[in-house]
Amino acid sequence: MPLNPYVESFVRKIHFHHHRLFHGPKRKVLTYQRCVKSFIVFRGTGFARGTINLATLDILELQGRLYGNEEAVNRKMIDRKISTLNQRNEFRSFFFFLQKEFPGNCRHLPFIKSERPDFIIRLKNQLIGIEVTEAIDAGNAKLRARVYKSRLRGRDAGDIEQYANQSPKIYKGKPGVPLKNLIIKRIRDKQVKFEEFQSVDREILLIIANHPGFQRPRDMEAIRRALEANGSLEEAPFTLGVVNLIHGVYAHYQWVDGKVEVKTGEEKIR
Repeated sequence: MPLNPYVESFVRKIHFHHHRLFHGPKRKVLTYQRCVKSFIVFRGTGFARGTINLATLDILELQGRLYGNEEAVNRKMIDRKISTLNQRNEFRSFFFFLQKEFPGNCRHLPFIKSERPDFIIRLKNQLIGIEVTEAIDAGNAKLRARVYKSRLRGRDAGDIEQYANQSPKIYKGKPGVPLKNLIIKRIRDKQVKFEEFQSVDREILLIIANHPGFQRPRDMEAIRRALEANGSLEEAPFTLGVVNLIHGVYAHYQWVDGKVEVKTGEEKIR
């Protein structure tokens, strides 16, 4: 079935501006606000308006002849392979982190998309490096990849992740790897790699944990106790942020005076 011509025009604009924003000169200074783009689409005697986050490819608003076509637009974007789910989740988690850590200026805080670490924020005279990784085991990762390529591919990340997490076939009858173990392993893996990263004033490891074991305050506390007992944050060069993108949960862990402290983002991080 052919797509709405307004959708086709809208997608062409998305593809062009996404490529220009992220494939132009390296180390381009960005903000959340700059990643949000509005387009007006003219076809014949009519027009429509749409707003999208070019970093996450999340559709923020559709009006006129585009209204009600979220699924068609999403599918067309994915078919054009503008970016992968992992790339989209990286930006989603980073923007969610900004919202929780710097609510007053998160939309205008300048940052650079880089490598090693993934993002560098300039806050006054301080450079903060953010490295993003994910707490996910092999079984879940393979299932999510299959779901992403299936009929659900055009839906948002929450739909895909939730479907994968609820599938009874993820672990083929075996219990999954506990989330605390996945997080501790990521800390150990990144601890060595951070030595090769660009030098900044402060470093944060941000772990995506779209996991049923990280939804409630007691889940945050369980992770805190595990980190404290393990001692993995004591020698780490970074503090730790953990985010569940499906349920909007965020916690920031840091080693202070022999203990692990946790903040939820509603409180000021030390």
